[in-house]
Amino acid sequence: MMGRIVSVVLIATIVTLASVLHAHGLHLSIGKSEVVGKTFTGKLVFNKLDFIEALDQWNPDQPLYELDPEGFEKLTLRYMNRNFKVEANGLRDLKLEITEAGQDTDSLWLKFRFESTTALEQIRVEHRLLFAAFPGQGNVLEVRSRKGKQNHLFRVDSPAKVFKF
Repeated sequence: MMGRIVSVVLIATIVTLASVLHAHGLHLSIGKSEVVGKTFTGKLVFNKLDFIEALDQWNPDQPLYELDPEGFEKLTLRYMNRNFKVEANGLRDLKLEITEAGQDTDSLWLKFRFESTTALEQIRVEHRLLFAAFPGQGNVLEVRSRKGKQNHLFRVDSPAKVFKF
């Protein structure tokens, strides 16, 4: 789960940068991941202001700056669960675990983990993060496995992909 320090810094960033939020032309996230045995792990990197804007639009009933660090963590996990899903071997959805999070000046990153009860022969990834806020958003995901690398650009019109191993 995300650390409290990261949450406090994110909330401070929201308050500080809210007045200077401006549009930019490119909306793209980059993800690198790996499948080993029963586990799918990786890291997603977003434009920090885009992620915050998407989260704020997704939860319009309570301003983000009013959330304490625990509330911000819970909201982020709910948003991720709704918009980043993995199905194992064509049978069932796997549970998302956020293992670490951080940020720099412009980026916010989240490390994730999904674990199956059986070896992963294929996964279906649905990656809709930031699509509601930014219809032109693209989410690139590289998946490494024993069979090599596979890549996909998730878009509003192509939000899911099956990766076979």
